[in-house]
Amino acid sequence: MKSSKVIIIVLFMGVMACFSGEVNVSFARGGWKEADWTMVKCGRWPNIGAWVQQDDHIENRIPADATKDEMLGQRAPETYTSMVWKTPVTTSFTVRSTMSFDYLMAPLIVLANELGADANGYPEYKEHWEIVLWNEGLNVWHHQRNKEGKPTWHRAAQLKKTFEKDKKYELTVSVDYTVKGPQVTIMCDGACFSYLEHDLPKKLYVGVTGCEGLNRFYDFHLRTK
Repeated sequence: MKSSKVIIIVLFMGVMACFSGEVNVSFARGGWKEADWTMVKCGRWPNIGAWVQQDDHIENRIPADATKDEMLGQRAPETYTSMVWKTPVTTSFTVRSTMSFDYLMAPLIVLANELGADANGYPEYKEHWEIVLWNEGLNVWHHQRNKEGKPTWHRAAQLKKTFEKDKKYELTVSVDYTVKGPQVTIMCDGACFSYLEHDLPKKLYVGVTGCEGLNRFYDFHLRTK
């Protein structure tokens, strides 16, 4: 068995162009480039995550001495690893990724507004949306900052459905900017739901996050409309 390789992506913050077209990425060994992505930390915790490369996928680094239940609670910050495609989209788009989870949760697709930075200059999420796959369904979490600059969040939408651990699922998120407002459509394993997210900006960074347990990501596909 080949040894795992922990990947820490070096970051560069600067002026970035906007993405238009299509990108198709395999997260198999040798199938993707670290330079195409920006690693981003969660604003709730100081932890900086990393990806572990396996033969046909990447997975979020987790603490070796933590139990599965601890990673859902007090040690969840140590499981958080996230990255976004280096250039944002500024039009309607569809993103999809094949993913799986080891226990109960929670691989996700992330849509982020302008990225912030922590006190050390490391990229950090401010306002963003998480479309989460877990064993009891799909959740959409809207994360913001309050007047004091502290992170807050609420569930913007959900669908109840049973998903199995260690099974691959393709999660698809489509964003359409309509005359009624930005419409978000989410599809996974035959289930589909949509809602209007009036706070969704026209410029978004799109990526994936692993957290609250061991999560695996096999591919990433992004296409503008």
